[in-house]
Amino acid sequence: MEYSVLERKNVIRAAEEDMQIPVCYQMLGVSFLKNNIKVKNIKLPAVRVVGAEAFFNCTALRHAELPRVYVIRKSAFGNCSNLREILLPKTMRELGKGVFDGCKRLEKALFDPMGNCRVLPTMTFANCRALSNVILPEVMWTIGDQAFYKCESLEKIKFPEKLHRIEDQAFYQCGLKYLHFPEHLEMIGESAFLKCKKLEYVFIPPSVQKIGKWAFHGCNNLKVLEIHHDPQEVGEWLTNKNCVIRCRRGSKMESYAARYGIQVEYAHSI
Repeated sequence: MEYSVLERKNVIRAAEEDMQIPVCYQMLGVSFLKNNIKVKNIKLPAVRVVGAEAFFNCTALRHAELPRVYVIRKSAFGNCSNLREILLPKTMRELGKGVFDGCKRLEKALFDPMGNCRVLPTMTFANCRALSNVILPEVMWTIGDQAFYKCESLEKIKFPEKLHRIEDQAFYQCGLKYLHFPEHLEMIGESAFLKCKKLEYVFIPPSVQKIGKWAFHGCNNLKVLEIHHDPQEVGEWLTNKNCVIRCRRGSKMESYAARYGIQVEYAHSI
């Protein structure tokens, strides 16, 4: 499908605090309003595709309406330091790398739960230090590398039931207090929850077959990591030594804990 594209050269001089893109345009070009310091509110009533870096470093932007968007490309809203909330509609199906990276005042990122976005790419919400309220679509399969890197205000998140993969450093240095992993989760990447210093307890479901090194290391308040099965692969230094691994007697996880000098508690029969 060919879209009618609105390019930077056609709007840069006309940019105002409040802008609405005409309904005849379905796509915004690369760097559409990049580095603009005037626009505060933008409405995109018919836009399907937002080009790479379209609003990158638009430091005054506080509000964006994207009711029909399908695709948001790389760094489209990166460094929009005054953006407070983003609502991603049911039509949303593809995000590029770092779409909201560096939006330091972003508090809410709400996908339509019935939306079709299956992958949260690398650094989607990295360095969004105020982010505290997140809703992900139910079909989401993968949370990518550093997707929530240093989201220090993120204390809780509901993982989609169909989630299979949490990639490397996905929640590095987040404020998460507890985790409830879905029953289909298969992989937890390297340093996925490294330095989540408010975590106190983690249960690893039996579906998980790979846990990368340092996945829960540096979680200084993590008291118990409970795992009743033996994953196919477990990386080095899963936790700090002050954490207890609660596992089955005679399991490979018991041997793993002994190898790293980590205390063990035995799980009750299941």
